[in-house]
Amino acid sequence: MKIAWYIPPKIMEAFKHPLENPSFRLRCWYNYQLLKKEGHIARIIETPSEVQDADVLVLMSFGEEEYQLAQYMKSKNRKVIHDYTENIRGIEILEKTKKLCDYIVCCSTYLADEERKVYKDRVTVIRDPLEEFPVTHNVIYERDKLKVVWSGMGGNALLVEAAIKPVIESLGMEYVELSNRPESNILWDKEDWFLHMASCDICICPQDHWAFPAKSNVKVTTAISLGLPVICSPLQSYLEIIEDGKNGYLAFTLEDWGRYLLHLRSPDLRRIFVERIKQKISNFYEVKYIYGQWKTLFR
Repeated sequence: MKIAWYIPPKIMEAFKHPLENPSFRLRCWYNYQLLKKEGHIARIIETPSEVQDADVLVLMSFGEEEYQLAQYMKSKNRKVIHDYTENIRGIEILEKTKKLCDYIVCCSTYLADEERKVYKDRVTVIRDPLEEFPVTHNVIYERDKLKVVWSGMGGNALLVEAAIKPVIESLGMEYVELSNRPESNILWDKEDWFLHMASCDICICPQDHWAFPAKSNVKVTTAISLGLPVICSPLQSYLEIIEDGKNGYLAFTLEDWGRYLLHLRSPDLRRIFVERIKQKISNFYEVKYIYGQWKTLFR
């Protein structure tokens, strides 16, 4: 197989390094590396002229160049896949491009349900995988002041800082923000961010789920990969993983965040949650399983 991802500079311009972009890292880079390891031809291209003789083209953005590339691939009877991770619709150039695609791959079931209203059986769901890290949280280690971590892009930090940080601190816990925001405790760096996150005790995953219901599972699965128990908003992608009170907590109200943080003072409960959630999802979110889904689609 000859697979090409078109990643124009415009979708990387907000990041110092491509691997700082979670969608690129999880939905392109891992697949690219595994394809090459198996002997397939895989390329990440920045200009349309590089598409050459690719059997499959994967688009992760939209615009005039993407539309023209899709037209070219279809004229050669080759496959086009749109990897779709944001709930954006109604933009003419995007919809024209999707109409040319053989498959539209969505990062969440909510997003796929919306896309199926128009694109029917061309829509499929491939979730973000569990990342593989060289470290996990030491569940045996105990400290008097628990560290509660939120990790994400800085633009999403204001709700957490205004509403949940005061709750954390009122309980005598330490709030840790791991982001690209200058105000964060720890600036996100691709070399060591996971070390900082693994050194914390609890991960919170709040989302504006009422405004952005189509987001992926990435924040929860990242926490799980690093061995952290999770409190999260009732986002659909999280509801597919978290069984409230059994392997994590779902916070529906501001009061829920405080109540569940108090529960997770128990080291035994934190350990049990981590063990249970890994048992539930390890076979379905591992990189090799997600890669298998992509490879089936490529073929």
